Amino acid sequence: MKNEKVNIGIVLAGGKSSRFGEPKAFFRDKASGKTWVELTVSKLTPFCERVFISANQANYGQLTKLFQADSSIQVVPDNSAYVNHGPLGGIYAVMIAAKHYEQANFLILPTDMPYLTSREILQLLTHPNSFAKTNQANHYLVANIPYALAPLTELLQNDEHRVFTLLQKIDSGSLFFENEQPFRNINYQNELN
Repeated sequence: MKNEKVNIGIVLAGGKSSRFGEPKAFFRDKASGKTWVELTVSKLTPFCERVFISANQANYGQLTKLFQADSSIQVVPDNSAYVNHGPLGGIYAVMIAAKHYEQANFLILPTDMPYLTSREILQLLTHPNSFAKTNQANHYLVANIPYALAPLTELLQNDEHRVFTLLQKIDSGSLFFENEQPFRNINYQNELN
């Protein structure tokens, strides 16, 4: 079944990156010379009308400067009510900023999965309200979800921070991917070798 809805991208770039040793969003890919956040945005832009980048207070200015030339990309800082609430807080802030896209699909990608390709994104596009699953893990931060401000608000007001709980609440299903490699989440720089 073809999906006729507008697609909006969400890049999760507000993590602390404490285990990585430097901000993952600004880590430069040796082959392309681009930062991981630039690579992640470039993977979404062919499929999305607009891309929102979820930022924390510390990297908001730098991310805004990096993407200031592209009007289809908007950097969104954590909402002041939910600073340091992890990915759920970042998705919440984007949903507030994207209130004109209530009928859209939201494709969510983290910046620390540099091996994701357009192939996986295309698969997600054809399966609204789903998240990626492989034999090794459920990848809740690689997802295609509907606009979900109301359930996000309820979860955060109840001090719930798990993305899994949001996906349960909106009845998201898993989408199985055979290949594990694209879903490698890089937490330490030595994992790049």
